Amino acid sequence: MLENDKIQTFKDRLLESIQGESIPSFAKKCGMSETVIRDYLSGKTYPSLSRLWMIAKSCDTSYNWLATGYSLEEIESNSDEKVYNEKIYRIPVYKKQMPSIEEAKTQKFVRDSPPVMNFPILDGWLSYRGLKPEKVIIYWAKGNLMEPEIKNNNGLIIDTSTRDIVDGGIYLIEYEDMTLLRRINLTINGWLLKTNNDVQPIEVHKSDFAQYKIIGIVVQIIKDI
Repeated sequence: MLENDKIQTFKDRLLESIQGESIPSFAKKCGMSETVIRDYLSGKTYPSLSRLWMIAKSCDTSYNWLATGYSLEEIESNSDEKVYNEKIYRIPVYKKQMPSIEEAKTQKFVRDSPPVMNFPILDGWLSYRGLKPEKVIIYWAKGNLMEPEIKNNNGLIIDTSTRDIVDGGIYLIEYEDMTLLRRINLTINGWLLKTNNDVQPIEVHKSDFAQYKIIGIVVQIIKDI
């Protein structure tokens, strides 16, 4: 595995690339909004490959370095064995929905139930996303309430270390004996839990937050071809 003692996270490499330029000026140069750039710098969101290319071009920096922390020359100078022998983490996969009465006695929550399998994920991808392997799970989505964005049986990579709610983020939530996949919109009085279909949103007042257990935020969707 390539050992990288340089800048480990994308947000730090982006900050170095900005070189002290103001956020409004940098965002304009990249053709993006200030909010998008600030979200990248805070680690809340990460750029798509096309946006990553736009940022690298605007900064006149290496696309490969911005994405991984390595320049193309560094990667090519290593042997194939070093480049491709990257550490692999086995991430637990859960598919729990509404438990049966018997299951609910001992397996009320997703992480109380045994995983159905493990899914291999490369260390490099986790590092790029700023994720800790022990805080990541995969949830096997069921139903069509979040279509077309998330379809039945899509795998969802979920970061369970999240603490602050990101407005508009999609979260895995547990309420009583139900497992919910909902987009959370922040309101003055609390949360609005929404689907992508014509289902009445759930209004959650701040006084009721404790009744809803946030498992984590969806950071990647695994779709079948």
